[in-house]
Amino acid sequence: MVRVPLHCVPLRPVLPVLPVLPVLLVLPVLPVLMVLLALLALPAPARAAGGPDLVLEVRLGEHLVADAVGAYQHGDDIQLPLGELARLLTIAIRTDPAAGIASGYILDEQRGFRLDLAQGTVVSGERRTGFDAARVLRQPDDLYVASGLLAQWLPLDLEIDMASLVLRVRARETLPLQARLERQSRGGPARRRDGAPAPAYARLDTPYALAGMPFIDQTVSADLGRGGGTLGYTAYLTADLAGMEAALYLGAASRARAGARLTLSRNDPDAGLLGPLRARTIQVGSVLAGGVADIALASNDGAGVALSNRALGQPARADRHTLQGDLAPGWDVELYFNDALIGFQQARPDGRYRFDDQPLIYGSNEFRLVFHGPLGQLRVERQRFLIDQAVLAPGAVAWSASAQGGGRALAQAEVGLLPQLSASGGLVRLALEGGERRYANLGLHGYWRALLADAAIARADDGGRLARVGLKTRLGAIALGASHARLDRFASELFVPGPDPLRSRDELRLDGMLPGAVAVPLPLALQLRRERLASGATRHEAGARLSAYRKGTAMSGSVHWRAAGGTRQADGSVQATRRVAGIGISGQLHYAILPDAGLSTLALAADKFIGNGYLVNAAVTRSFADPQLRWSASLNKGVGGIGLGVSTFYTSRGDYGGGIQLFMALGQEPRSGRWLHDAVPMAGGGAASVRVFLDKNGNGVMDGDDAPIEGAGFAVNGGAHPARTGSDGVAYLNRLPAHQHADIAIDPATLEDPQWQAREAGRRLVPRPGKVGRLEVAVGITGEIDGSVWLDGAGGKRGMGEVEIELLDEGGNVAGRTSTGADGYYVLGGIAPGDYLLRIAPAQLARLGLQDSGTHLITIDSAGTIVNGKDFHISK
Repeated sequence: MVRVPLHCVPLRPVLPVLPVLPVLLVLPVLPVLMVLLALLALPAPARAAGGPDLVLEVRLGEHLVADAVGAYQHGDDIQLPLGELARLLTIAIRTDPAAGIASGYILDEQRGFRLDLAQGTVVSGERRTGFDAARVLRQPDDLYVASGLLAQWLPLDLEIDMASLVLRVRARETLPLQARLERQSRGGPARRRDGAPAPAYARLDTPYALAGMPFIDQTVSADLGRGGGTLGYTAYLTADLAGMEAALYLGAASRARAGARLTLSRNDPDAGLLGPLRARTIQVGSVLAGGVADIALASNDGAGVALSNRALGQPARADRHTLQGDLAPGWDVELYFNDALIGFQQARPDGRYRFDDQPLIYGSNEFRLVFHGPLGQLRVERQRFLIDQAVLAPGAVAWSASAQGGGRALAQAEVGLLPQLSASGGLVRLALEGGERRYANLGLHGYWRALLADAAIARADDGGRLARVGLKTRLGAIALGASHARLDRFASELFVPGPDPLRSRDELRLDGMLPGAVAVPLPLALQLRRERLASGATRHEAGARLSAYRKGTAMSGSVHWRAAGGTRQADGSVQATRRVAGIGISGQLHYAILPDAGLSTLALAADKFIGNGYLVNAAVTRSFADPQLRWSASLNKGVGGIGLGVSTFYTSRGDYGGGIQLFMALGQEPRSGRWLHDAVPMAGGGAASVRVFLDKNGNGVMDGDDAPIEGAGFAVNGGAHPARTGSDGVAYLNRLPAHQHADIAIDPATLEDPQWQAREAGRRLVPRPGKVGRLEVAVGITGEIDGSVWLDGAGGKRGMGEVEIELLDEGGNVAGRTSTGADGYYVLGGIAPGDYLLRIAPAQLARLGLQDSGTHLITIDSAGTIVNGKDFHISK
C-alpha cells in the first residue's frame, strides 16, 4: 500500500489558536520540542535500550509457536534470538550472553554446536566456520543472530514477512516439536505451546486510582508547500481517572478547529462488574456501540453509555464482526482476513478507524490489523475466532445495551436453551430518514454436526417486517455460507430505504483454497448477492478475491461486478509486495472493466532500511482519470526512543512541498518514576512492573535482608518475554495485550542458583492502557531429597523402578511427587522450607500387594537443606 505525505495548505499564524486549547494540549508539546532540539544537536540516535526493534509472531508451518519474539534490525539483517528460538523449536542449544557463548547439539548428540562470539567461530557437527561478529548482537537476555546465519547453521528455512511481522519457519529435518504440535492439533485440553498444561494462576487485581499520570502518544507536524503551510499537534492520552480507565484524544491544526473526545470505561474479562449483572464492559462518554443483525451498524458517533457482559474482543454475532479502534492522524491500517488483504483505511478526523460488519465463515477466522505509522513504524494486532458450535451453554445469558446522542439506543440479549440451541432478541431505536424508528427482533441459533443455522425476524414500529434464515458449513477446505431474507416495507441501516423498496435478498459466500493449488496456496473468496425490488426489478452483485504468498512475495487481486436496471459496472484491483536485496517494493493498480475498460490509478513504492533504525521511502503515483503524476520521498526513523520523519513531494502540475513530523510516546515507570519514551505507541497497550527478590525470611515481602535478583526473565502466557530485571530486581514488561489475561511467571532457567524457586508458580494480571500493574515475585531457596527404593527378596535386594514417591506437608496435603528410575533412584527438588512426611504412594502399594519400611520425617530449613539417602525397602 502506497502512503503519501500529508497535503500542504496555506500557513496561518498558530499563536491565536493556543489560548483556547486545554492545558493538557499545551503541556505535552514541551517535552517533544525539547527532544527535537536535542536531536538536532546530537549524532544519529542509537538503538533504544528499552527493548527490541521488532516483535515477531513465529509460525512453524501452519502452527503458531509464539505470539511475540523480539528481534533487532541492523542494515539488511534481521537478528533473531538464538536461545529463545532454540527453546521454542526444541533444539538443544542454550546461550550464555554474558560470555558470548552458545552451546549444545542439533537434534542428535553427535551433532554438537558451539558458537564463540569473541573468536568469531561456530562449530556445527564436524564443521568449523567463521562469521562476521557484527551480524551477532549480544544483549543481556540472548544472543541475536542474523537470520541468514541461523539458516546456515541450523536445519531451518527462515522467512520474515515484514508486512505482517511474522517469522515463518520451515524445518528441513523433523523437529521434536512437530510431532507434539500434531498431537495437540488433534484435540485435548488447553495446553501451552511447549506441551505443558496451560497455567491457571491466581489473579492479582490492579486498583483504579482517582487520578494517574497519563501515557501519551503524540505527534507534532509542520508542512510547507507552494501555497503555504500548516502546523499540527495530536495526542492520545490514557490514565486512571475518577476510578475508571480514561482515554482522551486531542487534535489541533493551524487551519482547523481543535477537537477532543473522552471515554471513561471499565473492562473485566472475568465478568466482575455491576454485581449480579456480571458485566464485562462499562463505557461512558464517546462510546463504541455494537451493531444489531439486519437493523443497526456499529456506531461510535455521539456521547453516551454502553454496557455489556459479552466476552471482550469476541464478535457479538456469529455471522459478522466489526473491528474498530484508535488511529492517530498520519497512520493507516490494513486489514487481512485469513492472510488475504481485504481492506485499507487512513485515520479519520476523530482519530479512529472502523471496518464495519466483516463476514465470518464457518471454521477459523483470523483478522490481522497491520498499522503503518508516518515515520515507518509498524505494529500488528490479531484477532482469532473459531466459528463452529457457536451457541451459548444452556442457561447462560449474554447481553449488551447502549444509548447515544441523537436518540440512538439498543438492548440485546441471548440465552442458551439447549446444548445445541440458543435464542436472542431485543429492542432498537435509531434515527432514520430524518425521524425516529423503533424495532423489535427475535432469533434462533443452532448447530448439528458441521452445520450452523440461524433464523431471525424483525419488526419496525411503522409496520415493516423482515424474516431471514442462514446456513454455514464446511465442505473439505471450503467454507460455505448462505442466507435468504424477505422484507415487507422494512428499512434499516443495513437495508437502506429507497423509492423502490427491497423485497428479498439472497447471499452466498465461499471461502477456502483454490482447488488444485498445491505448490502455492491460493486463498479464494467469492460472494454473490441477488436482490428483488417491489417493482419486480432485480439487482445483482458478485465479488471475487484471490491471494497468494510465495517466498516473500504477496499478491492479492479482486474484482467487483454490479448489475441493476440494465446498467452494468465492474472494476478491480491488484496489489503486490516483495522484498528484494533488502528493498521493499509494493505496487497497487486499480482498473475499470465496465462500462468502459481502462486504468484508474497506478502506484509504486520502495523502501530500504539504512541502519540505526532509519528508513528511506520513495513513491510514484499515476492518476489516469484526472491525469497527474506525483513523486514523493521521505527519510524516517521509526524505532528507538523517538520517531522523526522528513518528507517531500512534487507533482506534474507543478505543486511541491515538504514536511517534518515528530512522534514520541511517553510513559512513566511507577517504581522509579523514570520516564519512558518510544517511537512506537504505548498509550493503547498494557504493561507491568515486576520486582524479583530473594525472600530470605520467607514472609513474601521484600524487607530486612532480602536482596533484589538481577537478570531474572519471565514467561507471559507461556511464551518468553525479552525483559530482564536490573540491579534493583525490577523489570518493565511492555506491550502486554490490554483487557486480556496475562499469566506472568519466572523463567527458572534465568535464575542463577538452581536451588532458587519462586514462592508462587505465577500470577494473572489484566493489563489496561495508561496503568502499569505492579507485581512482587518472592524467590526462596529450596531443598532437595534423594534416595533409592529397594525390593527385598530371596535373592537379595534390587532397585525398583516406577515407584511413586509422595511428599506431604504439615496439613497432610501432597506438596511434591516423583517416580524412581529403572535403578530405583529418585530425586525430589524444589522443596520450600518446612516440615514434611516422605512416603511411597499407599495406593500403588495396595495395588501391587507390597509392604514398605515406613515413612521419613523431613525438615527443610531456610538455607535450603539437601537431604541424601532417604531409602525405602519394599517386600512382598
